[in-house]
Amino acid sequence: MKRKQTSSRERIRTLTKISAYIALGVTLNLLETFLVPLGLVVPIPGARIGLANVVTLVLLVTEGPRMLWGVTGGRIVLAALLTGTLFSVSFALSVGGSIAALVVMGLLWRYLPRVFSLSGISVLGAVAHNCGQLFTLYLLIPGTGIFYLLPWALLLALPSGWLTGYLAQRILDRQPWAGEGGDSHGRA
Repeated sequence: MKRKQTSSRERIRTLTKISAYIALGVTLNLLETFLVPLGLVVPIPGARIGLANVVTLVLLVTEGPRMLWGVTGGRIVLAALLTGTLFSVSFALSVGGSIAALVVMGLLWRYLPRVFSLSGISVLGAVAHNCGQLFTLYLLIPGTGIFYLLPWALLLALPSGWLTGYLAQRILDRQPWAGEGGDSHGRA
């Protein structure tokens, strides 16, 4: 069976999109890490809004799962390299939380897109992310009673998930990429 040949132009366009999405996600991640110390206000170590997830949500709607997972993985690794946390506990928590969130959001978007708004999917993704992080922490340090953080994490997931969903929907409503020939509802 012959594989469909991808033109050089299409490969360059895809690579450019991936690079731009990763760069935007890393920028939002670093901005939040260094300029928005939410952990000073919320009683959860490392608490964050998750601004980089705006990029994830836009990708969920506009691109296929392969690009979604690739960009998210690239963003996590590059942000960890830039912050000096690669292969640390916080890196493992980021990976565990992201896997949980991507699975939940991907399933909801694929099978129940008319049931949940993008903000609803984002809130459930934030809940899954926080649960994934706590489960990962439990696997790394069992028996430490870290699940006492679960109510706080879930409480934080509501406004942060709503905010990232709202911002992503605003971007999608404007469709800044329209006119490039791109599919704004790419369920590849």
